[in-house]
Amino acid sequence: MTGSLERRWRQLSASARMRPDFIVPGEAKCGTTSLYRYLCMHPDIFEASMKEPNNFWRHGASPLQCGQHYPLKGFKLIRSLCGKSTLTGEASPEYFTKSGVPESIHKVLPDVKLIFLFRNPVDRAFSDHQMLVNAGVEKNTFEDRIEQSMRWFENEDTRELLRVCSDLEHHPARYLMRGRYADHLPPWLDRFPRNQILFLESEEFFEDPGRSVNRVFEFLGLERYDASEWSVFKKGRYEEGMSQALREKLETFYRGPNHALCELTGRNWRWAE
Repeated sequence: MTGSLERRWRQLSASARMRPDFIVPGEAKCGTTSLYRYLCMHPDIFEASMKEPNNFWRHGASPLQCGQHYPLKGFKLIRSLCGKSTLTGEASPEYFTKSGVPESIHKVLPDVKLIFLFRNPVDRAFSDHQMLVNAGVEKNTFEDRIEQSMRWFENEDTRELLRVCSDLEHHPARYLMRGRYADHLPPWLDRFPRNQILFLESEEFFEDPGRSVNRVFEFLGLERYDASEWSVFKKGRYEEGMSQALREKLETFYRGPNHALCELTGRNWRWAE
């Protein structure tokens, strides 16, 4: 089936398809690709036709658009007759910072479970920049982008610009902005109860994937699953690092937002001094 025909078929059959039981809404460069691939290794989890559909960002709360990437409900019914669970979900890290997404997801999926991965925002920013440099999207150095973005944050006249930028995929301030997790988390917490939300620290996930993944399986009500090997997906390769002076400057910039994240989540993060 050609790409256009398949898309049309998925849209026409959207009402007959499962809705996601879980979503990994962010954040980018925190390990979401590896986590999603690991989750789909479980025999009771069936992946969407793409890892990052981004439908709730691109199409709002449209049931037609937001239901097209999942297995057919009949598949779940057949498995249930055999006493088997069937879950599906997606990982779209663009969701986290987009202003209308929490409301759109809640309208369609009020009972969905959310899994957030947060990484040291300094390392996340650098990794994000390197990813876009390698993709040919970013031409400026990391230091230049950080200096420019910090001027925007310090200038009250550019606050509206930053607000507008948060709904874009690529913009100069994304490296700083997307690591200010506490700025973007409240709309999610306002709409979803805490028992539907799981927070994971990326560093813990990188160190012991099996432990973190099985925390997610428990959260989703599934039996434990242990893989013989946890391969790394989309691991970044960087030829140069950042200077110690720039790292310290970023650590200072994120100190307040990191403390706010601890208060919002009720947990300590190793990089939140």
